[in-house]
Amino acid sequence: MKLLLLSVSLLMSSLAFAQNSDVEESLNIEIPMMDNSLSAVAYNVRGIYQIKDNSCDPSKFQTLKYPGGSEAYIKDLKEKLMENVNWKTYVINGLFFVKMDITKEGVLSKLEAGPKVENSEAFLEDLKDAVKKVNKTWTPAKCNGDPIPSKAIVKIDFSSMAYDNAFN
Repeated sequence: MKLLLLSVSLLMSSLAFAQNSDVEESLNIEIPMMDNSLSAVAYNVRGIYQIKDNSCDPSKFQTLKYPGGSEAYIKDLKEKLMENVNWKTYVINGLFFVKMDITKEGVLSKLEAGPKVENSEAFLEDLKDAVKKVNKTWTPAKCNGDPIPSKAIVKIDFSSMAYDNAFN
């Protein structure tokens, strides 16, 4: 009987001590948690396109121009994208656009970026900021030789790859 009572008490005490054997808790060590995920984004500026103005006769219309041409604009835009967007924070895939309103003085007046997808607000703001920082005066579009306000759109195709390098 004594042997049975001793065996049961030893079994119960070992189970009680098993509840408190967490090594990290007993040593009071804080283990830092790090986010080792990274994102690599590739993008291709498809071009800048003027949106058709129906109020002017096509034979009397002169298109909007960027100093140095569209290649110069794309080059300047790529520089601003590299400087102003933290690419490690975004996983972006697909075709995005920025619509620009240009005044008859050739100044950028309004921007709209899209498409709006889930959790894209911060990225679209960064995209608009980069376009805004290209900040050169355009040669405005003309109708019958007179400058007119116009609209243009920049299309950019993004492709991302996210990976976790916690074990590298």
